[in-house]
Amino acid sequence: MPSIEKPDIVSILVVEDDASSREVLRDLLLITYPTVTVYATENGASGLEYYQSHSPDIVITDVAMPALDGLTMAEKILAVDPGANIIVVTAYNVFDDLHRAIRIGISQFLLKPIDAAKLFATIEKIRDAKREAYERKLLEEAVTRQHHELILANTLLEDRVRERTAELEAAVREQEAFNYAVSHDLRAPLRHLNSYSALIAEELGEHLSGPAGHFLNRIQTASVKMGMLIDSLLELSRLSRTQVIRQEVNLTEVARAISSHFQEDECERQVVVHLQEDLIVKGDPVLLTQLVTNLFSNAWKYTSMRPQGEIQFRRTRIEGGSAFCMKDNGIGFDPAFKERLFQPFERLHNFPDLEGVGIGLATVQRIVKRHGGNVWAEGEVDRGAAFYFTIPDVPA
Repeated sequence: MPSIEKPDIVSILVVEDDASSREVLRDLLLITYPTVTVYATENGASGLEYYQSHSPDIVITDVAMPALDGLTMAEKILAVDPGANIIVVTAYNVFDDLHRAIRIGISQFLLKPIDAAKLFATIEKIRDAKREAYERKLLEEAVTRQHHELILANTLLEDRVRERTAELEAAVREQEAFNYAVSHDLRAPLRHLNSYSALIAEELGEHLSGPAGHFLNRIQTASVKMGMLIDSLLELSRLSRTQVIRQEVNLTEVARAISSHFQEDECERQVVVHLQEDLIVKGDPVLLTQLVTNLFSNAWKYTSMRPQGEIQFRRTRIEGGSAFCMKDNGIGFDPAFKERLFQPFERLHNFPDLEGVGIGLATVQRIVKRHGGNVWAEGEVDRGAAFYFTIPDVPA
């Protein structure tokens, strides 16, 4: 029976043949999570029956048990419910058990005797993942509702519907790409990568040296970067549904605080920052702070190759009004590719020393669009860059 998606952990099943260990673990869970129902049973056969009848959110199972071992039980559960959350408890030196568990799709392990802190950390990790899945489900339902609303409005507001349909189709494509990447291209390989590298480190940690230690470190570094990519994708997706709360924001003070933070972190750098006073706008203070942070971070990063960096933030006149401008004397970019700047994971420069996952400017564009404004860039190779954005008082 597939597990019902809930935003929190409601029940946990403990499968352990040793009665004393089973009761200790059950009591520990009840004390720590008083609102959670904890089931306990003595072997995999009864554990499978419990799962089929109660659909617990988490299964914590021993491996070696009579009637039906824990891994066979887990394999049967995953066959009908691939999303089941199973934590395997095993002895330190049972490598075959760990290898088999990873092969059938289990990524959560605890070694005997159970460390309570590691147990709680694993449960909280599962809880966070369930909440993210619940949020994604709400987003999918919201997109579906918007799609039906647009179809019904088609005969009354054709021009407006075409605009909103384009926005909806873009949101649907992004959401589909995001869900696919997270569930298939990113989450599954990352889970295996983390599991195997952690297993190697646990088994051979003190004996790894030279190239082997270096390669393991590179694997774990790549795993961290992949996790950052997933987090960035999720953050970009959330921006599409974040409520915009408008109030007066002084972007000068926001930029000044951000500048101070960067200069304190890298006090050895020579960077001159010019901020026009009283850059006042009405918008969401949290989103606008993120916008200015991303633009300033971008300017700070790409002026790092200059003996003295220069960053300006000001208001400038444009046709039909004014715009805010973040300008730097950094390495610039080829204007032929300026439209690609705001696409997720697009990087026009190939400098390994410049950190980033390629999501900052895409986030800037999403925030500006949520405020009803526009954003664009101007620049030339080796002659700096300027990023412009507008925030209308009344969004279009």
